[in-house]
Amino acid sequence: MIFSGPAFLYIFLPLTLLSFYAVRRSFGHRPSLVLLFLASLIFYAWWDVRFLPLILVSILFNFFIARLIRRRGGKWLGFGVAANLALLGVFKYTDFFIGNFNAVSGANFGMTNIPLPLAISFFTFQQIAYLVDVSRRDTEPGDAGTYSLFVAFFPQLIAGPIVHHKTIAPQYKDESRQKNVSVNLAIGFSIFAVGLAKKVLLADNMAPYASSVFDAAETGAAIEFWRAWGGALAYSFQIFFDFSGYSDMAMGLAKMFGFQIPVNFNAPYRARSVTDFWRRWHITLSQFLRDYLYIPLGGNRQGRPRQLANLATVMLLGGLWHGAAWTFVVWGGLHGLALIWNRLLDDRFPNGLFGRLPALSILSTFLFITITWVFFKAESFGAASEILTGMAGLNGLGQFEDDPMIAAALGLFIVWVLPDTVSVFSKVIEPEALQQARVVTQKGPRWNASPIWAAALAILMFFAMINVWSVSEFIYYNF
Repeated sequence: MIFSGPAFLYIFLPLTLLSFYAVRRSFGHRPSLVLLFLASLIFYAWWDVRFLPLILVSILFNFFIARLIRRRGGKWLGFGVAANLALLGVFKYTDFFIGNFNAVSGANFGMTNIPLPLAISFFTFQQIAYLVDVSRRDTEPGDAGTYSLFVAFFPQLIAGPIVHHKTIAPQYKDESRQKNVSVNLAIGFSIFAVGLAKKVLLADNMAPYASSVFDAAETGAAIEFWRAWGGALAYSFQIFFDFSGYSDMAMGLAKMFGFQIPVNFNAPYRARSVTDFWRRWHITLSQFLRDYLYIPLGGNRQGRPRQLANLATVMLLGGLWHGAAWTFVVWGGLHGLALIWNRLLDDRFPNGLFGRLPALSILSTFLFITITWVFFKAESFGAASEILTGMAGLNGLGQFEDDPMIAAALGLFIVWVLPDTVSVFSKVIEPEALQQARVVTQKGPRWNASPIWAAALAILMFFAMINVWSVSEFIYYNF
């Protein structure tokens, strides 16, 4: 079940909303949260019921470890973090390490083929942050019900954002958030409609061309210049609208129930540097890596060489977090080198390399991001090499194809000219969420509860809904 699938849109979401508000009205606030937790477990189990015990055990384990941390000190923090990382390592990286050990040693250990549990990367990182925050006394351990919903809440469970307990737990206790149902639904459905349209009408229609080019590269076929750039740009916009659409839908769904989850996406293709890109793309992951890895490693407190080494380490691990493959490590490493380059440039050019020409900064950053996405998408270095060789023009120009370039032009118009979702809805997104994400809004229209906006979004929702029968899975569900 995915947010853009018929089962979710026509069955799960309506039933959950009706049940939540009905239970709240008849039995009170606390029972409605219990219902929401149970609905979230159903949502998770829909994918593979075998992994339902895994997330439940993870919730119980971290709930009790947090209390031990509060009572007996930091030694339990190390144990809790190690246990969470071990769980993630077993399911996500066992075969990766076996394969590399076999390649280096000449051994022939068999692969385990352990299936990857849905959302394990996200609920593991979220609970590690929780344990650290409890240790730092940034948050209270909380009661069992609130904590369970904090982990399992279905809008943010599968692919983020990574939510902090100190941010969401007070919202669960605030009964006033569900009093104005019509406002919650109007804002929530509006944001959700924009996200659904991004996913179904844009991302899913760009996916076939990107896949055809990368699949051909996997077979060793020579990819010419125009086709290589068409495939790379198609994927660049596919992953943009896919993850941006997911982030919008997650925020809209949470708002339908009266909650504000973090802003996780803020026009990253308008970034003027790779540093700026990571302040805008998957914002909560970037903040997690900064607060729980980069700063504990020393951050920028121990001199420039150590700072640059810390940046490289964080991005290498961030790449590996995205997938158990060396292509992801290289992707993270390239971004690490770019962050180092940005730091060195900042020393000499405080206003940026291009000074008062921000368009050049945005263009150069976008081109770098698009080129590095090749390693993110490709399943092997051979395929990545074929695509990059073609992008460099070494396989000839080939035939110019209209469709991918028209799609790329449409994508550029949307991301560079139109305001992003956070800007459009900035007046109804809670100020704390905007501040935490350091959102700088773009010029353009702002949503309001008016007939014009209702009609426009209804039309958008209609076209999205009639296309949901052949949707693909969200890219970040694989991580």
